[in-house]
Amino acid sequence: MDFTWYTNTSKDLIIPVNIPVSTGFEAVTLNAGSIRNKGFEISLFGMPVKQKDFSWETRVNYTRNRNEVLGIYPGLTEIIAGSQFGYLSSTVTQKYIPGYPVGALFGRSYARYYGTATEDPLLIDKSRPILIGANGFPVISTKQKYLANTQPKWIGNIYNSIRFKQFGLSFLFDAQQGLYRYNQMSNFMAAFGIAKFTENRTETVVFDGVTADGKANTKPVYLGQGKDATGTDYGNGFYRNVYRGVSELFIENASWIRLRNVSLSYRVPEDIIAKSKFISGVNISLTGNNLWLNTDYSGFDPEASSNSSGSVVDGFSGFTYPATRSYLVTLSVNF
Repeated sequence: MDFTWYTNTSKDLIIPVNIPVSTGFEAVTLNAGSIRNKGFEISLFGMPVKQKDFSWETRVNYTRNRNEVLGIYPGLTEIIAGSQFGYLSSTVTQKYIPGYPVGALFGRSYARYYGTATEDPLLIDKSRPILIGANGFPVISTKQKYLANTQPKWIGNIYNSIRFKQFGLSFLFDAQQGLYRYNQMSNFMAAFGIAKFTENRTETVVFDGVTADGKANTKPVYLGQGKDATGTDYGNGFYRNVYRGVSELFIENASWIRLRNVSLSYRVPEDIIAKSKFISGVNISLTGNNLWLNTDYSGFDPEASSNSSGSVVDGFSGFTYPATRSYLVTLSVNF
């Protein structure tokens, strides 16, 4: 077993900071701020079985990390790391703000009813009822608030290698849990009525929430476009007028478990190739990559990112290709 516990503070990080375009530039790169990471990692290795014709080797790894932005450039309250478009100003932004994690995502949410209580400028109190407008639809809070963290709560993997005589079998499971992504494709599908959850457009509902006076909402509204049976005109309908403009509705739990790799091999017995003067070994293997994925994320692949692999911006997905599923046949001959 290997066990590592760490706490690490990084200072004077190289960070691009957006500046007014009137300066002639979009951003300036600065040495600014500090970030703290702390956590632990456990690695286990063992051979439960080790015999002449049969062996089993296994490796398990578990990592838990928590990070926090401790400070940014003097005079700044936030640094925008990246953003991605959403309809009706529902754009989601990944920001560095002191006191929040590196992967903090911010965007619009449903407005909540606070009565005489003071509303936090950045945090959403989801225990509060949703505020319903005079038109019977939920009200959108136009201020960007903290929605979720892109960083996983933990990362783990399990590797096994089994050998029986001339045959070998190995497989690797990967997992990331407790991370979130902005699914831009879901935002687009809601905007154009393609998503399955928009198929209730012919229904009349009463939204759960309270009106501005704190009383329970009782006003029925039509979810579709145009006029309902009473002749009331709802214009573009709920999904285009309201739903697509609420960023928090497209922030999804992107936790996943993946069968990363499976390999089956066969080593030709030495007595078969013993008569050869040139060949000392022959091995044949079949390998599959990304064969199975378990996730509640509604997009193609929760591991895919709209940004390049070298980017620190990892909160955006949706219109991205999934990981390639590949199959390989390999013949290895030693001379």
